[in-house]
Amino acid sequence: MSNLYHKVTVASVCTALGFFLGASLEAKAASFTFAPAITFEVIDGGLGDYTYDGRGDKVFPGNFDVVYSGPNYIEGAQFAEFNIGNFSAAPNTFINSAIFQAEILPLGVNGSIPYRGSLGIFGYVGNGIAEASDFEAGVFLSSVYVASSFSAGIIKFDVTQFVNQRVTNGDAFAGFGIRALNEGGLPLANYPPRGPKLIVETADVAQPVPEPTTIFGSVIGLCLGRLLKQKKSSQRNKTATQL
Repeated sequence: MSNLYHKVTVASVCTALGFFLGASLEAKAASFTFAPAITFEVIDGGLGDYTYDGRGDKVFPGNFDVVYSGPNYIEGAQFAEFNIGNFSAAPNTFINSAIFQAEILPLGVNGSIPYRGSLGIFGYVGNGIAEASDFEAGVFLSSVYVASSFSAGIIKFDVTQFVNQRVTNGDAFAGFGIRALNEGGLPLANYPPRGPKLIVETADVAQPVPEPTTIFGSVIGLCLGRLLKQKKSSQRNKTATQL
């Protein structure tokens, strides 16, 4: 009876071990939301003797409102810089996603021009200072098509690769400029919690586990080996007792 009880116990332990080894390790996720350190507007052309030439002419610190491209040789782009200097990922952690989010306000706010088209996001290495030269400093990252200019809504730009590079390089600020890629304009929100934000999601690197068939075979081999060892030991004890 004692021998049967021992076998059942060993089999139970082996079964539990099989479930433990077969369980996959999931990557743990964490989310961080950054508010901009500074926001500002840069205008190209349209102001006095300024030339519409793809270079910033005038900067308005604190602004983040109407992004527009007008018919009268003028463009207004909205900028936000985020302080990521203190952000660091653990050795076993990677940035899984980085999203720049902004909110479009209802049409007519701030005298916007009816708009239907795409908004583009441009990334650059910032310095925490509003500068007109940031207008031409950015590189194009992605765009979002605005299907209708008659309603408000959230727009999101995937900037994962750019943010990853900034963190890898140890840059203190990640800067982003929003520009109208078509003629017209859209008003954007610039007050918490509806203002621009950078949402970064990280994940821990999952440790690799053996294939299920390998695990199963290993567990069976371990259990059978244990049972055979116990049986052999029992036979030896029995023989010794008879002698």
